[in-house]
Amino acid sequence: MRNLQTEQPEKTFRLKTYKKNELAMMYFPDVTKDAASRNFRRWIRQCPPMMKELQAMGYDKNRQYLLKAEVEVIVRHLGEPY
Repeated sequence: MRNLQTEQPEKTFRLKTYKKNELAMMYFPDVTKDAASRNFRRWIRQCPPMMKELQAMGYDKNRQYLLKAEVEVIVRHLGEPY
């Protein structure tokens, strides 16, 4: 018999446009939004192949949103969040 009170609903990742802090919170769910954003930016900076791909598609580090194609590159390099 399953214990329904302790089961967490399974989260599935959907490839779409995300706010940067929204995607950051998916990768770092147990920290504040600011800490998640800092960690996420650091992960992006510290992966030269990913940065090269993102820059080739016009990535802007100051833009609040990540386009679907940019999210796809990030997920390919970092894996799906959650």
